[in-house]
Amino acid sequence: MAHIINKTFRTNTKDVNYVNRDFASLKQQLIDFTKQYYPQSYRDFSESSPGQIFIEQAAYVGDILSYYTDQQFKESFIQFATDRRNLINQAKYLGYKPKVTSAAATDLELFQLVPAKRIGEVDSEYVPDDTYCLILKPFTQLSSVSGVPFLIEESVDFSQDTIFSPREISVYNRDETGAPLFYLIKKVAKSYAGNLVTKQVSVGTATPFLQIKLDAIDVLKVVSVVDSNNNKYYEVQYLAQETIPISVDNVPLTNQTLSKYRSETPKLLKYLKTENRFITTIDEDNSTYIQFGANTENFDNTVIIPNPSNVGVAMSNIGNLNISLDGTNVLKSNSYGVSPSNTVLTISYIVGGGVNSNVNSQEINKITAVGLLNDITGLTDGQVTLFNNIRNSLRVNNPLAATGGDGPETDEQIRQNAIANFSSQNRVVTEEDILLRVYSMNPQFGSIAKAYVQSNATRQIAYTGLISGVITGSSAQNELLNLNPLNPLDRRKFLESNNPFTNNLYILGYNLNKKLTPCNEATLLNLKNYLSQYKILTDKFNVIDGYVINIGVEFKITVFSGFNKRDVLDECITSVQAFFNIDNWGFNQPINLSQLTFEIMKIEGVQSVIEVKIKNYTYDTDGPQYSKISYNIEIATQNNIVYPSKDPSIFEVKFPDSDIKGLVV
Repeated sequence: MAHIINKTFRTNTKDVNYVNRDFASLKQQLIDFTKQYYPQSYRDFSESSPGQIFIEQAAYVGDILSYYTDQQFKESFIQFATDRRNLINQAKYLGYKPKVTSAAATDLELFQLVPAKRIGEVDSEYVPDDTYCLILKPFTQLSSVSGVPFLIEESVDFSQDTIFSPREISVYNRDETGAPLFYLIKKVAKSYAGNLVTKQVSVGTATPFLQIKLDAIDVLKVVSVVDSNNNKYYEVQYLAQETIPISVDNVPLTNQTLSKYRSETPKLLKYLKTENRFITTIDEDNSTYIQFGANTENFDNTVIIPNPSNVGVAMSNIGNLNISLDGTNVLKSNSYGVSPSNTVLTISYIVGGGVNSNVNSQEINKITAVGLLNDITGLTDGQVTLFNNIRNSLRVNNPLAATGGDGPETDEQIRQNAIANFSSQNRVVTEEDILLRVYSMNPQFGSIAKAYVQSNATRQIAYTGLISGVITGSSAQNELLNLNPLNPLDRRKFLESNNPFTNNLYILGYNLNKKLTPCNEATLLNLKNYLSQYKILTDKFNVIDGYVINIGVEFKITVFSGFNKRDVLDECITSVQAFFNIDNWGFNQPINLSQLTFEIMKIEGVQSVIEVKIKNYTYDTDGPQYSKISYNIEIATQNNIVYPSKDPSIFEVKFPDSDIKGLVV
């Protein structure tokens, strides 16, 4: 018979205080602990006793361990971290890449001479001969008088006159008959302080997550990474990002349909799925590294279409049916891109910036190196000689100071910027998110001058607006105040859904003369591709042309005696023009006639403002240069405020020089 013996183990537990963590408290706790539990073993607690040596040493070790425990815990929070290495690592974790330098930037004026060309025999006219207009290669290198290097990153084409790259033409000199001999053409280009550097690195056997350290500590950006087989590597935000936005020239070879909009939309936005990618990182010493992926096998840059033959590979085991899937990685690959092997990498990057890169106006006037894209193979010897002389006429100047240059971000700047970056998360959720994302699209993909977001659910509420019957004209136009967002040209774009919970995105662009106009097809396609990377799948957008209401202003004033009436009237017209500057106007913005009257009254010499009247100019009444929208200003005016239509519309003075009229009475 088995006997079960119950044993009771008695432990002699001692009361230990875990709160005291500094040297003095630990020492006193050890003394109290000894007095309580070893009263017969040790009794001499004077400062000179030998036992105090061991007590103080134990308190010292406890104090050190407590300090490093607290310090390590504190360094794990970006709000309290003080070690720069920890700050940088936590900023990366939050998706923010600290800057090692910031470059000064400014707008540069570039000038060149172009010979005049006569066109027409009878009523002859002279124009610049575009054959001699220079086309500067990207990364034209400049220098200030103090030796600070600057770059123009984009190509500059003196023959182009577009809304994104306008040119100014003036007569430089004439012959004895008054006919122009040479024209002076001015272009404006953005420039920033920096110098283009090229580094070649030999790579042997493929190494997962290969890192290459760049030589300089003030790297502004990596321009390109190309191997010896001319394979290009693309920079991404993180190595798992397989889809990369790229731009292609909007030319007939690329797109026969959209190339006609090249002057307004020079680039088309595309997305490429590739294994050739890298990221850039920095360390606490502000050194910049390029890091490649882990895969040692190269793949073609092709778009993978999900289907059971590839997605199911990762879930062939029944136990893997509940694994998490990444929509950007249908093959469930952990390669994070390919690592180059047995090749020579050519890395081009820009170094510079810093506080010393800030220079005063009129100081950037040296052209260090410039390449041309002009094709002169068909020119005669005389034309080539003239072209070379024209090339030497190229000049540059900065009318404004170059500012913004700064050194590496401080610890506190990294902390605050990382927290702010995490809160944004590159998402498009709120109305403000959508507008900021629309306005931030690179102008080379088309410019969105005005944008407005309205919920379709809000539109379909039985609400006729503040004013009824303001829009006049055809019965179709009258629906503007009802339920349907109707444009006279019937140009609704990219209608994704008639669901009442969709969002209507109203947009307008600028034409060459900075007048509001509907965006072209190329810009709309780029916008759709651009927003698709940020919007939530269930969000739907109806991209629609906004409504432009063209107006004019007529006012009457009286002038104090002793003032020149013409001068005072001119200043008043200038003030009204500034008031209606299209940069200051957005969708659904009313006209405050009291504020407009006040702006006129501020002009010195104005005694009183007798009348301020807003007039509507339309296509049918005043000419084809105006909008087709007819608007009843009288009905729309209440309490000295001209209200816009319920449908998103914007007031525009299309021709300020002729549509703003004043009279002194």
